[in-house]
Amino acid sequence: MKKENISSAGTIIASLLATSCCIGPAIFVVFGTSVGFMDKLAVFAPFRPYFLIAAAAMLGFSFWKLYLKKDDCDCQEDVRVKKIARVILWVGILLFAFSLSFQKILLLIYA
Repeated sequence: MKKENISSAGTIIASLLATSCCIGPAIFVVFGTSVGFMDKLAVFAPFRPYFLIAAAAMLGFSFWKLYLKKDDCDCQEDVRVKKIARVILWVGILLFAFSLSFQKILLLIYA
């Protein structure tokens, strides 16, 4: 189960990195404040497509491993660990969906 947990956690990290260039400053602007150091996060903007591709690949692997692949053992510990891994996977899916659509969401907020 370690591969699924690592892949699911990697999805969360990649999704956060994909949104880090723009979502941080946008949150501060929405709340009416300004932070000067946030422009340093613009370094991640050119890498956004690569982070999204990496997140999608990790999501695919985790989904395949957790839902499609047959298990070798049906132990009680495996069931508990698998439930935790599935929760992490769905959190990663939600963050990935947000990282894909946050620019459209920001346009709706600002307009």
